[in-house]
Amino acid sequence: MRTQIINLFRRNLLKKLIALVAAFLMWVYVMADQDPAIDGSYTVPLTISNAPYDLIPICDEKVIQVSARAPRSSVVKYDANAFRVYANLEGLGEGDHQITPQVVMPQGFELIETYPSTVKVKLDSATERQMFIELITTGAVAPDSAIREIRKSMEAVTVVGPKNFVEQVARVYSMINFSGNTSSFEMQIPMRAVDAKENPVSGVRVVPSVITVSVDIESGVKKKIVPVVSELTAPDGWELTKVTVEPAQIEITGAESVVNAIVTLKTEPFTVQTGQKNFKGSLELVVPEGVTVKSKEVTVSAEVVRKPVAKEPTSN
Repeated sequence: MRTQIINLFRRNLLKKLIALVAAFLMWVYVMADQDPAIDGSYTVPLTISNAPYDLIPICDEKVIQVSARAPRSSVVKYDANAFRVYANLEGLGEGDHQITPQVVMPQGFELIETYPSTVKVKLDSATERQMFIELITTGAVAPDSAIREIRKSMEAVTVVGPKNFVEQVARVYSMINFSGNTSSFEMQIPMRAVDAKENPVSGVRVVPSVITVSVDIESGVKKKIVPVVSELTAPDGWELTKVTVEPAQIEITGAESVVNAIVTLKTEPFTVQTGQKNFKGSLELVVPEGVTVKSKEVTVSAEVVRKPVAKEPTSN
C-alpha cells in the first residue's frame, strides 16, 4: 500500500510541479488584479501621551490626516477608528516643542504621510488664581414684585489651568434670568471665564464650575424720589465750585423694606484731571441691590479752581 502511494506521487512528477507553480502564479496574478494596493485617507484624533505630571500640554491641532496604503479589501474593511495617532511628550520640559505624530495602524497598512507632519505642543506650568464672581441679571420680576436680596453660596472661585491661559481671564461671571418670577427661588448657575474682549478662555477650569444663588422676591413694590449726590473730587491744590447734577433727583423702585432705607443715591467716585478748568461728564450711579432706576447714568458739571494760598503774616 505504501509503495503504491509513493509510485502515485512519483508518477508524472514534473507535470505536477509545473501545475503547482502555474497555480501559484495564477493566484498571485488574481490577488494582484482583484485586490490591488490602494491609498486611503483617515481623519484621526490626536492623543497626547506621556505628558510631564507637573506641566499642562497645549496643542491647537486636534486631528491628524493619515494617508496609508493597503490592499483594497483592508482599506474597505477598516475605518478611522482602527487608527491611533499619538504625540509623545516623554522627557520634554516647559516650552514649545515640534512633535512628529506616531501612527499605529492595522496589520497590512503602510504609512505614506501625515498632515501636518509635525505638531506644535506647548508645555506650560499649571497655576491657579482666585477671582470674584460677577452676577449679570436679565429680565425683570413681575410688575407687582421686587427683588429684596440676592445671596451667593460663595463670593470667589478658583481659575485653574496653564499659566498663559489663566492670565488671560479678565473676569468670571454668571447670569440670572428674573423674567416673570413672582416668588423667591434658588438655582445653580454655571461659571464663565472670559478675557478682556468677552471671549471665552479655553483651556481653563473654574472651580467650582457652578454656584448656588438664592433670590428673595417679595410682593408689593414702592417708588420713591431721592436726591442724587455727586462723588466728584478735585486733585490736590484744586477745588470744585458750581457742582450740578442732571437730573438732581431720581425715582427708585424696589421692595418697600429696601427703598425705605435709601436716603440718597451716589455716583461712582471720580477725580477730575489736573489742570482741567471745567468738567462735564457722565457718571454711573451706585444702585443698591434690589433697586431699579430708569437710567444708571447722570451728567455732572463743575468748575475747577485753584485753592487760595494762605499768606504768611509779615513781621513789623
